[in-house]
Amino acid sequence: MSQSNRSGLSSPTVLILLLVALAVGAGAGIFGWIWISGGSGEASLSAEDALATRTAEDAKLAAAIGTAVGDAISNALPDAVNAAVANAVDLAVGAAMDTMITEVVDSVAAAGETVEPVAFSIVAAESQASFTLEEDLRGARTTVVGATNEVAGLINVNLADPAASSIGTIIINARTLETDNNFRNRAIRSQILKSAQDAYEFIVFEPRELHNFSADSIAVGETITFDVSGDLTVVDVTRTVTFNAEVTLDSESQLSGRATVNVLHGDFGLTIPDVPSVANVTDDVDLTLQFVARATG
Repeated sequence: MSQSNRSGLSSPTVLILLLVALAVGAGAGIFGWIWISGGSGEASLSAEDALATRTAEDAKLAAAIGTAVGDAISNALPDAVNAAVANAVDLAVGAAMDTMITEVVDSVAAAGETVEPVAFSIVAAESQASFTLEEDLRGARTTVVGATNEVAGLINVNLADPAASSIGTIIINARTLETDNNFRNRAIRSQILKSAQDAYEFIVFEPRELHNFSADSIAVGETITFDVSGDLTVVDVTRTVTFNAEVTLDSESQLSGRATVNVLHGDFGLTIPDVPSVANVTDDVDLTLQFVARATG
């Protein structure tokens, strides 16, 4: 007869039950930690306010650098060198006066023909940033979409020469990204994007180059395609990516468009937590920005 404890259960049975209890407890502990550390998903700052703060800080830093450089140059040049520079400038100005006048006249004439860029600001309430990937959820292949309208950015469009346009910093509040599963949302904020932490709340895209334009100009009602290359920062990793963009000039005061790129979450050092019922999460992630932007003037 097999050995039994006082409850009548055999030792192997007790051991199995103990292991099951430990496994259940560990699983509950993981779920509990993710739930608590994932936070509520409430933004500490809107994307628009974050962009304004960043722009102000950049301007302050640039001004401080300019002042420091100017002071350093002034302090470094002795009076004798300053005098020599002044004399040289006087001679150069006198010799080149005719050329300068001609250039000024030409530039004024050209300026009269130049079309000034129009500044458009992304309207968060009518825009959306999203990611799409696939996973096995409880054994079923599932498409996961996470989205937020907390996005901000400025687009300067030259209607006569789109290639001369520019795009400012694009900011997305990653903490407000939501899927159709609240536990998944908390796992994203806690373990994947770590956006529950203030240091990682925002995803930032710094456009560096606009290229491959489909047209040399754009008029109301027309759509233009082009590529936007720049630096994408997720958590604390920055990678260069290229978005494929499509923009329509809805009116003289409104743009609408869409920009997409496929990235690998592994390239940004993101890891998927090992939790029950979720498996085979794709490394490929589609990022999409659908936006409406209105003229600021």
